[in-house]
Amino acid sequence: MELCENGDVEEFIRNYPTKELPPSDCQNLLFQMAFALHVAGDRFGLKHYDVKLLNFLLKSAKDPNIPDDRHPHVVLRYGVGSHVFRLRMDPSMANVAKLADFGTSVMRTDTDGQPISLGQFTTLENTPADFLILGNAAVQGYGHDSFGLGLCMLHLFTGHAPYEELLHEVVCPDNLRAKLRRIWKHKSHDVIHSVMLDNDDNEVEIEDQTLCDTLYRYLVLFGIPEADKQFDIKKNGKVWRAINSTLLPPKASRSKACPDMDVFRRDRRKYSLVEGTNKRIANARNRLQQMDGAMDLLLSLVSFDPKTRATPLDVINSRFMANLIETDTAIYCDDDIVKSYTAYKI
Repeated sequence: MELCENGDVEEFIRNYPTKELPPSDCQNLLFQMAFALHVAGDRFGLKHYDVKLLNFLLKSAKDPNIPDDRHPHVVLRYGVGSHVFRLRMDPSMANVAKLADFGTSVMRTDTDGQPISLGQFTTLENTPADFLILGNAAVQGYGHDSFGLGLCMLHLFTGHAPYEELLHEVVCPDNLRAKLRRIWKHKSHDVIHSVMLDNDDNEVEIEDQTLCDTLYRYLVLFGIPEADKQFDIKKNGKVWRAINSTLLPPKASRSKACPDMDVFRRDRRKYSLVEGTNKRIANARNRLQQMDGAMDLLLSLVSFDPKTRATPLDVINSRFMANLIETDTAIYCDDDIVKSYTAYKI
């Protein structure tokens, strides 16, 4: 195994002087992460099930024989389909991102479309929204990794800490929490309840509330989907109805609004990706909006509906990555170090 001397991506960001990578370097890292997931899935049928920045390791792409103060730029060329993508990096940022930690991964394609099990609940704070909404009706597949990649993208552009640390003060309000706990005890969602149960030293079962807070934080960050985009609500609508009845204004004008609605509005004003005033959220929004297609790509990756979620290949071929495509007029400096990974250029 090759030594990844620069640690993982989360550690790299934490040790970066400003703890905020330049947008172009966020783009380069996201490209490499998407490429790794695409190759793993396409070549080996691999579904990772724990995609986060901690599980992408960094190996220096520099020549160890050249002193840092005289090291040229490094160009990584990736061939995908009919395009070659060109990532030109300053020596201080010249790294190759490698997907790691395969303890939860699955390479069996016969599991695709099968109901989810406890094995797909890894980092609870990153559990895909569809798992929490559909319960036992949610299915295994590559959508879990795409959702995780979206959270990675958000982490890259916020810097400093994963989203759940930035939103540590945001917790699921009481009425929604009570409804979710009741629903998740039903047979239709008992896989979630099994994940929530924990034992203390006295072997007394305690419900871990992480998943309640996780779903609520997604709603705060990304908003409640419009009624026509609340997927599978006719067949599996228990959680959707709990969300709508506690966080949205009542349909009947004479009905009393749930107190959770005010909490939700307050949290959205501060932490919504679209309009939140929190300094780091607002900064991430500005950085995303400055790059063509970045915000659209992020929202596609974290779509609550796995059927509409962008895939790693969609990320590579997105508008956000278009400026990385190598053209006939691409200019290289004579001393650039060029490394090519073109196995997928057909």
